[in-house]
Amino acid sequence: MSPLRLAPLAGLLLVLTSCGNEPGAPPQEESGASGEDSSQESPEIRGYEAEPVPEGSGGDTVDDVNGDGFPDLLFLTDYDADHPEPDQMTPRNEFRRLMVVYGSAEGLDPATRTVLPPQVVQNVSVSGRGGPRRTGTADLDGDGFADVPVWTGPGPDLIEGETDGPRSAAVVWGGPTGPDPDAEPTPLPVASDEEWGPSYLAPVAGDFDGDGVADLAVAQESALGTDGSLLRVLYGPFDREGTPAGTARRPLDGWLGGLVPEPVPADGGPTRLLVRWGDDGEQPRNTLLMTGPGDPAAWDEADLRAGALAAFADLDGDGGTDLAIADDGSRNNEPGYETEAPEVDHRVNVYTDPATASPGEPVSGDLPRAEAESAGSSAHGLAACDLDGDGRSELAVGMRGLGVDLVRVADGGIEVDADARLVRRGPENGPLNTDPGTTREARVFSCADFDADGSGELVLEYGPGPEDTSPVRWWVTDGTGDESSFDSAAFTS
Repeated sequence: MSPLRLAPLAGLLLVLTSCGNEPGAPPQEESGASGEDSSQESPEIRGYEAEPVPEGSGGDTVDDVNGDGFPDLLFLTDYDADHPEPDQMTPRNEFRRLMVVYGSAEGLDPATRTVLPPQVVQNVSVSGRGGPRRTGTADLDGDGFADVPVWTGPGPDLIEGETDGPRSAAVVWGGPTGPDPDAEPTPLPVASDEEWGPSYLAPVAGDFDGDGVADLAVAQESALGTDGSLLRVLYGPFDREGTPAGTARRPLDGWLGGLVPEPVPADGGPTRLLVRWGDDGEQPRNTLLMTGPGDPAAWDEADLRAGALAAFADLDGDGGTDLAIADDGSRNNEPGYETEAPEVDHRVNVYTDPATASPGEPVSGDLPRAEAESAGSSAHGLAACDLDGDGRSELAVGMRGLGVDLVRVADGGIEVDADARLVRRGPENGPLNTDPGTTREARVFSCADFDADGSGELVLEYGPGPEDTSPVRWWVTDGTGDESSFDSAAFTS
């Protein structure tokens, strides 16, 4: 049963678009149809009887793991319905699961879902479209179903990997009914030796040689205790044993903190790769690799401004892919290192033509701020979203203590739409209540066209606790009002 759609009615309270109150629909008092703060949030967990996953025949839709033509919502969560309040000695990732909620002509349907067992997946690929915890996907074997590059954990069955020991880079395969929850992820044959060992980072997907076939980039760390890293490029297509068509490598002079791949351009071509260097709490340095055919060691690179948040999209409407980098507010607390450069501090920097090793100066502007300094205003998320389907994306910026603002590149500058702030909150009491003193504001998660109507939907999520690792409540919005809302807290299968 799908979550009920909502429609705004100017000057009046929300009205339901059909009779009754289906399980996925937020009560009228729970979630507003405008950007204004919701007045009350249901303390109860909403549940949905599981229904069969729609069977797809394959295609080329992004993030469509069951191949039915609709993008799907994939996420990791540490929340477990059977252990909602684990004791302090329980590791945070003890119950970590990968979950899928499937898209449809009516949007995301929480009744059609796939839930993998705990600890099978510990980390997931990063999406180049932004959303710090959005799961990246790619069709790695060319069968028309998006697959999920992951970093595995021991799990109930996957105890010893043959390549990297108990944890390794791996693939969760898509299929006509999505991933098989009973199937082990397929380890990737990423060689380790005396010099290079596994990284905690999941592989990221792109088309790094521009041949129209999905590839993977896998990070490895020095096994000798040095600061160097190694980037292994696994070229597709992959067979179902995880074997790539070819491999190559590029040494990196520094400790690697993350990789963000450019989404595959509509007209094809190589997808660039953003290298986020390791940090000690400060905003990390960023280097953009200009990928292409040939030896990755020969790829050109460009050093960009620092920032912990990044998203690729066409932000200025010229048809090309731009790159936004933003400050998430984290700072090194060691004396003398507590501040960032003025061009980084509380700024978003957009490179509107980063296709060469000399990308030029970015379009730059301030991020939204809280009126009271004590309220805090650091960013918790950045996602690119084409809300009206015109091909030009906005940036959804989630600010702690404020909500989610839409930011646009316009007239050579950065504009914040102050009238479009989205504020959604988790419950103040009940089983999903967060710790005292922890913000209840929903966070930016991702944006996708889940109903395939040509316009993107911006997804916000809320989870209890100070860490953003346990999403349990979701809002699917058109950028101003809610299209649906549902809870994933009760998902166990």
